[in-house]
Amino acid sequence: MAGWLASVVGVVIIGVVVELLTHGRRMANFVRSIYGFIVLYVIVSPLPNLLKAEWWQTEVEQMIDVGVVADLQQSSKKFRVQQILQTQGYQHAMITMVDDVVYVNLGEVVDGDRLAELQKVLGEGVVII
Repeated sequence: MAGWLASVVGVVIIGVVVELLTHGRRMANFVRSIYGFIVLYVIVSPLPNLLKAEWWQTEVEQMIDVGVVADLQQSSKKFRVQQILQTQGYQHAMITMVDDVVYVNLGEVVDGDRLAELQKVLGEGVVII
């Protein structure tokens, strides 16, 4: 904003100087026309940037957007874990999520080797209970 205002003031000052130098001469009307276009351009030039900016989006809307994205990420993570469990043969496993940790209740007793293999497939951030 300060740069735009400085440009407008600079063009006006240059225009006054040019007007004083061409006062009463035949080219004065031509110079005034060109000067008018330049002033109009300097004044209107920031409009495209203002129209592209998302200045109308409030902080609340931004927080809602962040919340929606976080919910989608959690749902995606839960869905991925559910798909892996189904391919491993655990159709009735219960999946819950607290913060970024997925808790899986297999609903059956599993031996240690198979449990370690399943934990490796599911990766970090998944706790089998």
